Amino acid sequence: MNGPDTADETSFYFDYELQVDATRDAVAKLAREVLQYEWADYLRASPPAGAHAWHALDSGRPWGRVTPAAWERGRDSGYDLHFEHYPTPRALERGQFRLELHLEDGVHGDADFSGDSPYAALRDRLVAALDEARDEHDDLPSGEFGTGRTLWRVDSHFLAGDTVAYYEALREALSAHDPFVDAVAAVLEGELPDCDPFERD
Repeated sequence: MNGPDTADETSFYFDYELQVDATRDAVAKLAREVLQYEWADYLRASPPAGAHAWHALDSGRPWGRVTPAAWERGRDSGYDLHFEHYPTPRALERGQFRLELHLEDGVHGDADFSGDSPYAALRDRLVAALDEARDEHDDLPSGEFGTGRTLWRVDSHFLAGDTVAYYEALREALSAHDPFVDAVAAVLEGELPDCDPFERD
């Protein structure tokens, strides 16, 4: 049975849903038009702590790559090692930040990690070095080793809807992984598996 307040309650919930939808739309627009572009500029102005120089790539997309200059030897040999993050509307709306360490083909982006491929061989050495670095540095963020191209991933939170809080979460995560930068650089300074990315089909 409908009481006298039913129409008012329906109107209230309808207005509430409209406000929620408008907020989500505004956050999505903020992510696409601001967050996905400005994170790279923020990192250049306020680089991660430590002695390493960093390159920010893929500005303006739902993902971004950040790589230290110390890993350039890998790229010269056909291996693309980088940290990847995801400045998406969903991440901004929920305040969820993810950072992943990827190993990819330096030309095509994908890589074959099966059997005795050069990527599988390098991946094994890198994971062993990262595991050793994790044992030696108890201040590293809690994370987990991944599969395939994802060597490592870590999740954290920031103030939802705040782009600067996202930028800071990225900067702090990169700063905290400084021991990983050194561990990967040490592997890359050794003998790398032969890799000719131009031979791929």
